[in-house]
Amino acid sequence: MRPLVGRLAFPMLNLFGIRVRVHFTFILLLVWMAVLAPNLESNAVLLGLVVVGLLASVVLHELGHALTARRYGIETREIVLTPIGGVARLDGYPQGLAELAIAAAGPLVNLALAVVLFFGLLVAGLPPWGAGAVVDLHSALQWLLFGNLCLFALNLLPAFPLDGGRILRSALSFLLGQERATRIATRLGMALAAVLGLAALVPWVIGLMFNMLLLLTAFFVLLGATRESSLVKTLQALEGRRAGEAMMTRCERLAPQDTIEWAVRLLLSTTQRQFPVVDGWGRVAGEVDRDRLLELVARCPGDTPLLELMNREPLTVTEDCDLLEVLRQLQSSARALWVVRDHELRGMLTADGLSQFVEVCNRLRHRDTGAVGS
Repeated sequence: MRPLVGRLAFPMLNLFGIRVRVHFTFILLLVWMAVLAPNLESNAVLLGLVVVGLLASVVLHELGHALTARRYGIETREIVLTPIGGVARLDGYPQGLAELAIAAAGPLVNLALAVVLFFGLLVAGLPPWGAGAVVDLHSALQWLLFGNLCLFALNLLPAFPLDGGRILRSALSFLLGQERATRIATRLGMALAAVLGLAALVPWVIGLMFNMLLLLTAFFVLLGATRESSLVKTLQALEGRRAGEAMMTRCERLAPQDTIEWAVRLLLSTTQRQFPVVDGWGRVAGEVDRDRLLELVARCPGDTPLLELMNREPLTVTEDCDLLEVLRQLQSSARALWVVRDHELRGMLTADGLSQFVEVCNRLRHRDTGAVGS
């Protein structure tokens, strides 16, 4: 259930216990800037330093979100950097004042950086404005100042997935509710993506060199707005529901004494990809999945019992566990969750199964709403 942006990113560093990764398109941007440097009459090294400086500004922007979220008890799984900014993947779903504070923290960091650069240049006796080609340290700092002001202003546009869209959503949610507020903010995001996409198709409006960046921006804005709209529908469907309502009660089980050969036969005869290993008292003692079984087939005798090879730390939840907590766990792990009552296995939850449950809930909701309206 990891979004596309996360799947195409590479590890860079860890800050405050938060993993920071770089999207592969950022590397393309660096190459692109190096190629354009002679045409821009700029020093390629200094231009690269400006890009790296803006990258650092984006990291600080996202840390502003992450550390503010931490104050509200919400941890951040990772930060993914893209050419148009960063994405902080929170381990929770802030709403109301918490969302407003978390969303506002990032742009305020960029504003603070711009203020420091502005007064720093003034104290040094250098004009903070009027940067042209990047040919010296002074012009590089001017571009960093300009870049942070742009990050501050652009992120305050009232459209998802920008911070301004989240601020707008959190403010509107007090009057209209979370779902309607999200619908407004995401539609504004889609409209912004359309405008940016159209601008990129008209080179003489803003300049041919910015077209690729405009298209990337339009793509990420559209992706973020669509994903947020889907997420809110999911949260609405799961709110107040429990794991016992969504679990699959019919799932094949294995015993600790079962062999690899028998487990592979079971794998081939079902569509199930993950199997609980259940002891004689019905308790989940471990688990094995498709990838693990295929690995074991290649290097272990077929009569080897699963007791020696299974994962002994399965993920379990109780039947009354909130489905929003289930969603959080499934998003942070590709493994199944085993639903138990008094330690006895009752069913299983997977990302695909939960998505199907959400789809059914949404269709029933629309049917009932239509029935009431008619």
